[in-house]
Amino acid sequence: MTTTGTDQRDLIVELVTNSSRFTRLASSLANDDRPRALVRALSLLEEYGELRTSEFARLDRCSQPSATALMKKLHALDLVERTPDAHDSRASLIAISDKGRTWLAESRAAIGDALAPRFAQLEPEQIARITEGLQELRDILKSTSDS
Repeated sequence: MTTTGTDQRDLIVELVTNSSRFTRLASSLANDDRPRALVRALSLLEEYGELRTSEFARLDRCSQPSATALMKKLHALDLVERTPDAHDSRASLIAISDKGRTWLAESRAAIGDALAPRFAQLEPEQIARITEGLQELRDILKSTSDS
């Protein structure tokens, strides 16, 4: 079966749409009252490491003021640490703290606990293949991105 560029694009759009819907649904099923914006921010910091607020805003696709407010909230909760940027004395770097890592792990565990019964009919190998496929997609995007 041959697909055209448009067919492939439409399949990719459907993949992204379904993965976003899955993520929202999974989060809504969890017995966890942590704000999704905070979980998303910590996850991004976990993945990318120390970031300036401006770089976080670019990666998260939010405005600089929104990123600043989010980082202030995370810092007030001791979920992130601020350190001076050695290359620019006016800026600071934000990194996930140990408390933030624990908080993020607990949030993820709540999602896993909520979803486990819904996946009970699947074999662990099936879930592993889906997970590996998603990791492969992430690797493809990361290897071809300019970020």
